[in-house]
Amino acid sequence: MDKEEIRKHKQEFIDLLKSTSIPDIDLFIEDLEESGFFTAPASMKNHLCYEGGLMIHSLNVYEAAMKLKETFAAVRPDVFEKISDESIIIAALLHDVCKANLYFRKRGAQMEFGQAEYGTDYGRLPIGHGEKSVVMLYRMGLDLRDDEICAIRWHMGAWSVDSSDAEERGNFRKAQELYPLVSLIQLADTAAAQILERKYESINS
Repeated sequence: MDKEEIRKHKQEFIDLLKSTSIPDIDLFIEDLEESGFFTAPASMKNHLCYEGGLMIHSLNVYEAAMKLKETFAAVRPDVFEKISDESIIIAALLHDVCKANLYFRKRGAQMEFGQAEYGTDYGRLPIGHGEKSVVMLYRMGLDLRDDEICAIRWHMGAWSVDSSDAEERGNFRKAQELYPLVSLIQLADTAAAQILERKYESINS
């Protein structure tokens, strides 16, 4: 992906954020810029592990969420009445903001030889994946709704739940029960990472 494509995706991302009612949105976007969000990869060596990959993954999650809404809203309008487009934008675009400062480029790594291009630094705010994004967004001044908090916190679904912790299992199930946005973002994140962004060579044909 060349720099012009990255620039277009960045503008699309910014335009979506500016369509919300987030106060002081220009300051928030500056904070995203300073955090390295727009240049970070989406993963260390799997989906979209290149500069700008995190931003593109976030846009893919948004697009997947909107397509899921379009598909299922006709069948279950009662469910989707509880999910605003603004909350989809916020939860989808910002669910992985914790990855903005998670990866660093490894010197001399060569992807063509199957080596990881990026290493991982867990030393900066070493807490769980979803909750780290929530904490970072609050530190950046974002006032999240409860459904947005839960959707971001639990966006990895069962993978983010400690199966040995009864309280955590209960919180996860309750979040799904209370807020349909939680399941929508989980599904959209999986669809983006495992279908839209799947490497062709990984498909067993």
